[in-house]
Amino acid sequence: MRAAAAGQRADQVFYRITDGVVDSYLPVLDHFNEVIDELEDQVLDRPTPDTLQRTFDTKRSLILLRRMLVNTRDVTGHLQRSESELIQREMWPFFRDVYDHVSRNLDLVETQRDLLTGALDIYLSSVANRTNQVMKVLTVLGTIALPALVISGIYGMNLKGLPWIDSPHAAAIVSGIMAATTVALLMILRLMRWF
Repeated sequence: MRAAAAGQRADQVFYRITDGVVDSYLPVLDHFNEVIDELEDQVLDRPTPDTLQRTFDTKRSLILLRRMLVNTRDVTGHLQRSESELIQREMWPFFRDVYDHVSRNLDLVETQRDLLTGALDIYLSSVANRTNQVMKVLTVLGTIALPALVISGIYGMNLKGLPWIDSPHAAAIVSGIMAATTVALLMILRLMRWF
């Protein structure tokens, strides 16, 4: 470090260190871009609770990164305007450059957070759609079974006076009625485009 700092003032060395630190955030932001792309694909293809957990973990990491970048931006913003014997006025444009890099990184973090929020919305929508499909199937099955259950319940009480109760073909007739009502109900549901 001494050889690199030979002939340089302290403010120039500080600028190089700060610029290096800010530039080191770029690979981290690229990594987050890749993770977000992968999460977006997963929430569209196969949303699982693990995907939801990874989304929350990534969002939490971005919040921490944003907190660091905001502090760095504030410091570099102060350094580019501070009148001090430690930082010469000729270094102000260099610190303004660092400030611009930090601001750009903050914009990227905000964009990534927005993308994660969108992925979370897609996940919740996918899960809700899947739940709706399951409920629709269960509703259709319950609706189809209802007439047969009612008819078999009435004829299963062994009441006298019910139509066809004394007929030797009572079981076939009641089964036919149950089948006919089920088919009629299926046709009504089909016309209503429930399935």
